[in-house]
Amino acid sequence: MPSTETTRRESTGERIARVTGEAGVPLLRIGLGVVYLWFGVLKLFPGASPAEDLVERTVSALTFGLVHGDLARLGAAVSEIGIALVLLSFRVPRACAVLLAGHVVLVSTPLVLFPGEMWSAPLRASFEAQYILKNLVTVAAAVVIASSHREVR
Repeated sequence: MPSTETTRRESTGERIARVTGEAGVPLLRIGLGVVYLWFGVLKLFPGASPAEDLVERTVSALTFGLVHGDLARLGAAVSEIGIALVLLSFRVPRACAVLLAGHVVLVSTPLVLFPGEMWSAPLRASFEAQYILKNLVTVAAAVVIASSHREVR
């Protein structure tokens, strides 16, 4: 029979679970915030982002040519920096999740708009397509962030 001292002490596994449970969402927000800020800032400078051409062509296609070139690139930069600031503010988790999910939908459109560039065969994604598909992780992060709101628990 375990002593009362043993039953009151937290096991190593329980301690790890508690610490990771407390740190998980903040670390997720910081990590995503840094990535969004970094990628957004790169788009502020012509030629600095490897995604620049794809962003400009995608925005132009989605706006039927009304927004293109520098305006498209700067719009993407501002939206990504805005998402980063929301993530790093540690406020409005549900709004943050909506912004992330919306961004993922928009950045996924090249998979459909430019299929010849994105797919060489079924399930054979180009490097750009793989870069886009990794955003499925962002969707999962958005769900975790939204569920972190105190009222949801």
